Amino acid sequence: MKPRNRNQFIMAISVAVVASVLGGCSVIDNASTRATYPNLEKTRKAFLASIGETSITVFPAFVRRGQGSYDDNAAVKLAEFLNAAGLAKATASDRHVPITGPWRMNQARMWKESVTEFGAYVRANPIETHYALLPEYLGGKTEAVGIHAYIVDAEGEVAFQVLLNSHWEEFSKAHPKTPDEGTALLVDVLRERLKPPSKGK
Repeated sequence: MKPRNRNQFIMAISVAVVASVLGGCSVIDNASTRATYPNLEKTRKAFLASIGETSITVFPAFVRRGQGSYDDNAAVKLAEFLNAAGLAKATASDRHVPITGPWRMNQARMWKESVTEFGAYVRANPIETHYALLPEYLGGKTEAVGIHAYIVDAEGEVAFQVLLNSHWEEFSKAHPKTPDEGTALLVDVLRERLKPPSKGK
């Protein structure tokens, strides 16, 4: 098997494992997840219950391509969306969250390393909102190969997460190639996943 084809095969296997472990756009409640994030069920329920009334600091997207870069426009666009949709009082930050983990063929491992660093950053650099959001775009040579988004509370505890790649219909249909296209897709996904609780419930 040629090196390039072998790498693509390994990435496909890793993505399939991610799909089974993470269950789509949010982490499912399994033994591994509970061990790593023991408070996840509680923090996720609290976050979803606060939709429409909470506040979120949105950080620039970390773009994993080459040496890595940041897309400040993503923070602005996502904050505008959250405000306009009435999902949260959102503020765009210009601070770049340092993500130091290397590119890996195992997407689940990258996901865990990045969300851990983000939580640690929020604990060390307190936010003035209830929650913080960090997008992460995994870039190939000519197009994106995955999108992550992490939402942590003010204590740095994971509250909600998004993982998208070619195994999910939303990603395959959008086929994002640029950070702007990744942000547009993430907006669509968040619009679907983060809905204010029905009145009267």
